[in-house]
Amino acid sequence: MLATCTLSCSSNHAPRSSPSPPALRVCDSLLPEAAARQLEGLTGLKRFSEHSKREIREFSSRLRILEEDPDGWEEQELCRLIGDIGESRRDRSSIVSVFFRWSDIEVTKPHSETTRQVRSGQLTLYKLGARGEARDNGATIYFPCSRENPPRSGKVLRAGLWTANTKLTGQAGRNARVTILNAAARKIARQLGCLDTANLPETFHKISDPQRSPKNG
Repeated sequence: MLATCTLSCSSNHAPRSSPSPPALRVCDSLLPEAAARQLEGLTGLKRFSEHSKREIREFSSRLRILEEDPDGWEEQELCRLIGDIGESRRDRSSIVSVFFRWSDIEVTKPHSETTRQVRSGQLTLYKLGARGEARDNGATIYFPCSRENPPRSGKVLRAGLWTANTKLTGQAGRNARVTILNAAARKIARQLGCLDTANLPETFHKISDPQRSPKNG
């Protein structure tokens, strides 16, 4: 997932920032206080180096343009954070990458593989968007964000989070990841004028039954 974004988005990145900003300031002040605290808890870090970032307003405008463009199906990286997690240079590694792309609404429907992964403990579902989920190395939220109301395009916006070398593990780590991603998705949805219909509440819960939809679960 990250590899795709690295190849498709690297040419658009800004140079690494200095000095390293705190969690509340990273990625064009993307995260509110609660999500910033989750970022600190997930990574075990207080400050970050922005390996890349894009201005939120410009990035959102670009996403809207791509809604009807074939390139809209490619991952567009909003920001990537680097952190020092050890003594040597080898320990300086990618911590968090946030990216978006348009996707077909069909991917949000429950299927047998989702049920298997939830039951095996590989995946946690959340009452977010049309579909929200988190694993041990990332999170994904699909949410409606059409120009039209009611939407008729058959597309959803896919928000993604990739993480590596993080401190929190297990369910606590998954909850932190999806909280961070939900905050990012809310910021983008607000910019795109679809927050009221995106089903991205500030507080949310896990879904215990993978056959139940986020809106009805």
